[in-house]
Amino acid sequence: MPSGTGGSIGGDESTAGVGPGWFQKAKVRPPESPKGYVSRPSLARRLEGVLQRRLTVLQAPAGFGKTTLLADVARRTKEQGVVVGWISLDNDDTPNVFGSYLAYAFEQGGLDLGVLGAHDTWSSSPAAQQVGMVAHAVESHAASCLLVLDEVERLPRPTVRLVDELLKRPPSDLRVAMAFRSNPGVDVTTHVLQDRAIVVGAEELRFSRSDTRRFFAGNLSRAQLAVVEERALGWPLALTVYRNTGVAEMGGSVADAAELAESYIGVSLLRDLSREDRTCLFDLAVFDWIEASLVDDVLGSSDARVRVGRLPALNGFLSPVQGDDALLRLHPLLREYCLEALSVEDPVRKRALHRRIALELARRGQLTPSWRHANASGDTELVAELIEGFGAFELWVRDGVTRLVSAYRFLTPETTASNPRLDLLRCVVLCLSSKREEALGLFEAVSRRTDGFTRDREGGDAEALAVDGVFARAVLAGGTSELSPSDLDSCLPPSGPAASDHERNRALDCARHTMYCIAHYGRANFAKSREHGQTAQAHFTQERWFGDVLVNVCLGMSAMAQGHVQEASERYRLARKVARRRLASDPCFAGSTDVLIFELDIERNRKREIRQRTLKRLTQLPRVWVEIHATAIAVAAELMLEQYGRKAALQLLSQAVEDVRRGGIESLSNNLSALFAYYLVEVGRSSEAAQVWSDHGLPCEVTDLVDLEHRSWRTMEALSCARVRLLLALGESVAAEELAGRLCDVASSHGLTRTLLRGLALSMVVAHKERDAERAQARLTEFLHVLRDVDYVRPLVRHREVSLPVLRGLLGADPDGDTRRMAEFALLHVGKSTTATSPVFSSRELDVLAGLEQGLRNKEIAGRLGITDEGVRYHLRNIYRKTGTTSRAEALRCAKSLRVLT
Repeated sequence: MPSGTGGSIGGDESTAGVGPGWFQKAKVRPPESPKGYVSRPSLARRLEGVLQRRLTVLQAPAGFGKTTLLADVARRTKEQGVVVGWISLDNDDTPNVFGSYLAYAFEQGGLDLGVLGAHDTWSSSPAAQQVGMVAHAVESHAASCLLVLDEVERLPRPTVRLVDELLKRPPSDLRVAMAFRSNPGVDVTTHVLQDRAIVVGAEELRFSRSDTRRFFAGNLSRAQLAVVEERALGWPLALTVYRNTGVAEMGGSVADAAELAESYIGVSLLRDLSREDRTCLFDLAVFDWIEASLVDDVLGSSDARVRVGRLPALNGFLSPVQGDDALLRLHPLLREYCLEALSVEDPVRKRALHRRIALELARRGQLTPSWRHANASGDTELVAELIEGFGAFELWVRDGVTRLVSAYRFLTPETTASNPRLDLLRCVVLCLSSKREEALGLFEAVSRRTDGFTRDREGGDAEALAVDGVFARAVLAGGTSELSPSDLDSCLPPSGPAASDHERNRALDCARHTMYCIAHYGRANFAKSREHGQTAQAHFTQERWFGDVLVNVCLGMSAMAQGHVQEASERYRLARKVARRRLASDPCFAGSTDVLIFELDIERNRKREIRQRTLKRLTQLPRVWVEIHATAIAVAAELMLEQYGRKAALQLLSQAVEDVRRGGIESLSNNLSALFAYYLVEVGRSSEAAQVWSDHGLPCEVTDLVDLEHRSWRTMEALSCARVRLLLALGESVAAEELAGRLCDVASSHGLTRTLLRGLALSMVVAHKERDAERAQARLTEFLHVLRDVDYVRPLVRHREVSLPVLRGLLGADPDGDTRRMAEFALLHVGKSTTATSPVFSSRELDVLAGLEQGLRNKEIAGRLGITDEGVRYHLRNIYRKTGTTSRAEALRCAKSLRVLT
């Protein structure tokens, strides 16, 4: 080799096998940055000290952008005037070839190689000596030099040892950056322990969410970005493929991108796997998540954790499930590739693995994943067996509606043909999906083929069938509270079965006591409801958490009805806490507990400011339990009336009644129709209320109205209170007083404190309308005596136009100390503000309304008030919300009708 920098070593015989000159140059030249390359500041900061440490290592599987990142580091370092030698390594780089490329790379990087001596001396030297000669040249340079080695894992073992020796005895100014998929034997640990090296792994190379957004330069919608994030999991190669295949257009391009990425997996990522490791990886891909104990139990092994840890292909392609390092998730694209390959290479094994996983997950109580694997195995009998093993009611007390819907997705007519309990599950889900007619037809068909739910399939469980039959009937009726205890007596199997199957007996006992708890609550048999509820809770295991929540809700409503405020609050709080934790993805049930808390606050006249949109959403809660659905609408209507006015409340009720009547649940329809009639009377539209009563076929006889034998106490209360108001508005005061008195008697005999207070308040209203001040004060005094034990003052606030003068009259009559104290307490609530149904406008909102009245535009109003146009629009939105209107003209008409404009 000639002396001086003008010589070249690329053509000597030691590199004869390297290839043509263009290939040699490509190996010692960093690749250009790919189109659309996005710099990542966090990684740049991590690598910016490449000249301050001896060794910088990037270790990750293929497709994590190691080469691109190294090339970026090399370019930026060279721009600082530093000598940079780059080598792209491969399997043919023997020690001699490596030595030649080492010199060639540094020569191309600007290092003076004149110190190497003559060409003949270089050519005849062994590889170690060649490396030593280049190291001497680096030392002589008297400034830092950077050597970048890409794909080090491809080097033959002798060359790896040569590189390792170079790192152990480097020239003082040599810095090395290298990348490999898995360490081929370079002693990195010693350098890290001596604080002379860093290792950047796959997790640091993975794109963060913010990196991904910048990578796509804002060309994806939020939904599209979520899809890409879920599929790529920050894998740079996958993100690049998605971007370059035009994923922003979505459609079929996502699948095309996935196909390209999976092709890369097969060609590059898994190329060096042994047959044993390949089999292991394919087996792991069948699992939804990788948990060592689960894998061992399914595969009959005992070293799953070790096997997973030593699979190089998994480095960077495993991520914790919800932050739990014991549960790992295989990258979706890698998993899909492996599953597809296994389907081709050994479909029998794949189905067998799905079956074994299904059985093991079922044993562990992980139900939905077990059904998914059973379904993937193609074994419909196994799917049926696993779901029927629990049945509709048991699945419900375990996870509520969510689990039932999940099971329903795996059922087909073929699966349920010989399994009546599975058809009952279908019936329940159909009803909850607003397909009541179809559900009712299926229910009746199952009843016929099982002799009224008394005869299960051969080898089945007749008692479990009876439980599921009652549950399906309850759902169709609107909840177990719509069934009487006598209905349950005739349908449920008796308690005390043989003790051969403890878990089965426990499940049956849970079902009996839960259903009796709810049924007795509905009929206001609160002591029996509590007894059954507490027994049910004693039987509930951790898996039956939803049943425990349900019983807490039921006993909380019982406590509310009896005026036990503290107990009701505590039970609602417990139910809400568990529901929010367990049902984070299903806000409906948590919304149900919120409704009950709102109801309790309203009874105590603790006002809440709730947005109109939220109140309307309350009317859309699922009708699993009509008690709660009816309560939600009653709460929404009362708050709507108070905060947004009569029109908004009546619109809400009218729509709710129409929706419910289409649903076909009689008790719910009666309850809400009565509520609608009540509000019509309150706003002076008694003739329309009478028409609603007649058209909807609501009962008129006293015995039918206060009947707790055939309807729930809530429906009885709604019907009776509305009827009293309607009778009074129609001038039938005697009938109204008789019904109010009978309502109070029934409420008192059943411990229905809330209903009693409502009945006494109505009786007071009737007496006052009849100008019987003495009787009105007597009813008010009875109300106040009850109020000593529970602060349900709301009935007086609802009828403040009557209760206010009667309270004042009572106080003027100098009542006894307790009565006076309670009357003054009630007066504090009743005498507050103006009308309870008028919205309160801020002074600025009144100014804006005045501008509207004068026909001013937003800009003119803003100029007059000294605020911005956006400020005017803000106040207008508040006015619309408070008036329940959507236009300037409507808001102005409403404000005038409320007489808030002078």
